[in-house]
Amino acid sequence: LFLDFVCLTDVNAEVGQATLEGFQKTYGKDNAIFSRCNVVNEADFTGVFESIKSKYGKVDILVNNAGIIEEKNWRRTIDVNLVGMMQGTYLGIENMSKEHGGDGGVIINVASSAGLQPVFFSPAYCASKFGIIGFTRSWADNPSNAHNGLRFCCLCPAFTETNMMNISENSTLSIEATKKFIEYVGVNKISTVAEGFMDLLTDETNNGAVMAVTAREGIQYKIRK
Repeated sequence: LFLDFVCLTDVNAEVGQATLEGFQKTYGKDNAIFSRCNVVNEADFTGVFESIKSKYGKVDILVNNAGIIEEKNWRRTIDVNLVGMMQGTYLGIENMSKEHGGDGGVIINVASSAGLQPVFFSPAYCASKFGIIGFTRSWADNPSNAHNGLRFCCLCPAFTETNMMNISENSTLSIEATKKFIEYVGVNKISTVAEGFMDLLTDETNNGAVMAVTAREGIQYKIRK
């Protein structure tokens, strides 16, 4: 499997452009583009696919990774984490399925270890991640996958070295208690999560797979088909 071209998306255009410059410096100017996208805005998301198809002709891999933790604004958490992922998946199916003129491919939806077990101090976040797993596995079980060329997987990291680690500011638990919980669970290195992601991506037999990545137990398939 060779990743020739990539489209980066983010709601923050400044960060997106900076990341794009790094990609282009490493992989070549014509091998990466950036398209600003608010995942809850259908027009934005549709525009991403239009940009990709205009530049590269097709989409083979879709990663729905947008996520926030805002327990005090739980509707936004559900909109971004769950509704945004669903919108991306439906657009991916529309643009990638052989039934619609695509070449097939893989859709990887990023959930969380919080989608595999209850987390009492972040119930809205937890609900969104449980929803991602249920939605993804339901699509993976769809009989149409046999001829549409698509497969669907879920990546479920625990706490990881990203800006999502500001969870203590948005949970329903005290900052001190949240920090103690994070210390107990441990924090993933980004490289470990990337290793798990690549395994999901390259194993063409794992439609419906759900992979957990934790600092304590490493990479583990919770469901593998």
